[in-house]
Amino acid sequence: MPHNVIGLDLGSHTVKAIVTRVSLRGREVIRFVEEPVTLDEKGHSTPAQVFEAARRLAERLHLQGDTIHCAVPGQSASMRRLEIPTSASKQLEHVLKFEFDDILPFDIEETVFDFVELGRSLNNIVVLAAAVQADQVRSLITGLSEAGLDPREIGVAPLSYVPQLLDPKAAEDDVAAFIDFGHTSTNIAVIDKLSPTFRTILRGGRDLSQRLAESGKVTFEQAEEYKHLEGMTGRVGEILREALSPWIREVRQTIKGHLAAGGERLKKIYLCGGGAKLKGIQEYLGDELGVPVELYEVKLSSAVGGDLQSVTFPLAYALAIREAQPRGKRINMRRGEFAFKGDFEFLRKKVGWIAACILGLISAWAFSTYAEFQVLEKVVVAQEQQIAQLSKRYLGDEILELEKLREKLGGELSAEVDPVPKIDAFHIVVELSKRIPDTVVHDVESLEIKPKRITLRGIVDADLASGGGLPFSDMDEDSQQEEGSDPPKLEEAEGTELSPTDLIKQKLEEFKECFTAIRVGKVTARGERRRYEMDIESRCP
Repeated sequence: MPHNVIGLDLGSHTVKAIVTRVSLRGREVIRFVEEPVTLDEKGHSTPAQVFEAARRLAERLHLQGDTIHCAVPGQSASMRRLEIPTSASKQLEHVLKFEFDDILPFDIEETVFDFVELGRSLNNIVVLAAAVQADQVRSLITGLSEAGLDPREIGVAPLSYVPQLLDPKAAEDDVAAFIDFGHTSTNIAVIDKLSPTFRTILRGGRDLSQRLAESGKVTFEQAEEYKHLEGMTGRVGEILREALSPWIREVRQTIKGHLAAGGERLKKIYLCGGGAKLKGIQEYLGDELGVPVELYEVKLSSAVGGDLQSVTFPLAYALAIREAQPRGKRINMRRGEFAFKGDFEFLRKKVGWIAACILGLISAWAFSTYAEFQVLEKVVVAQEQQIAQLSKRYLGDEILELEKLREKLGGELSAEVDPVPKIDAFHIVVELSKRIPDTVVHDVESLEIKPKRITLRGIVDADLASGGGLPFSDMDEDSQQEEGSDPPKLEEAEGTELSPTDLIKQKLEEFKECFTAIRVGKVTARGERRRYEMDIESRCP
């Protein structure tokens, strides 16, 4: 049944949503919406302002039981790639808790964590795990609930980018990085099959606008306008390149850390987010990092929003198509006490009724079985009494044992007859289909199979398919052959010796295992075709 899946990107500058329709024919984007977040004079926003923008967006979407996926920001999560001994596979969750307890700055009992398996060898299991403070998840669910939103799954933003899903052209073994250059932070996801790297840098487009506002002594809004108007050109470009230096350094260190951890070299970088709109940023980043940089734009098309190529929607799109991945490959923070209630709450409320129904079904089955046993037992007793009476009457003694009955009857019961016929009605139909020649254009009107008798009514062409046969030209359309009489004698046409009905009769007579006699009854002209009736005496089924 078609249903909608919504990817919700809770950005600090705008809240974005992509609505996809999932059906048997596939998945398609049907709507995209974004709602600006209220900012202060320096471009800052609070979680309350983000949730208020989400509420306004939810009102525009008119949600009706749609599935929602969102993500916690990367700075709220601790992400680790860990190698666990294969011997600990049955206690993997407990081992991961122990591993995280040493590296987390907060109590492991106050966290929500999840993991996915990346691969395994003879000795080790490679897993990717993420942990988030329980209070962070609780605040997110509460804020969205007040906004009228109830996400089914909550992922982690940097872990949501999967090139194989976002880019159909990306090969499975391609090593690529997603850099989502946002307003206050930047998500980096280096996708390597066994050595992925994920990180969130607490730098974004707001830092560039603030530097530009300070250098030009203008307001934050004016700096934003100049930034998008000039980009990496002129005096504005010089200031932006200077402001980008710490950001470039963090990105470069992330790539070096990936290589140091045993990862392969990047083949491509996908750049997206609000910062990707800067003129010249693609070329500048490619020169600085020495890796080809490609803007990742989500192609959006719908009757509501028109057509758009947008670099700001990749995270929302990645969350919207999240279900295309197997459940075991998705990090989900809605676990334990935060588990999505929509799937199980109804069952919890009805568990008593469900148990009662199951118990009732079992009781009914047991009673039915007992009643059937009682009936069968009475039948057995009645049959034994009948056998005893008959054996007393004809053999002089009451005999119930089969072997003794065989001895008294002189072995007449020794030959057991198979009750299942070797040739049944299905075999008859198969033989009719096989034996009616291909040269006869034949339609079956009715086929009645009874014990020892088969009646076939059909329509054939006047001529055989090969061009031979009799045209029946001497028969009037209303004339009929009397039932039981021989078929009319027809003049032989060139290239054949028999009419279609005679040919069918001849072929069916070859089935001597069953058919003992065949009589052609009524033959009636119907335009250029002929309707006939055939009566077959059979020894089977």
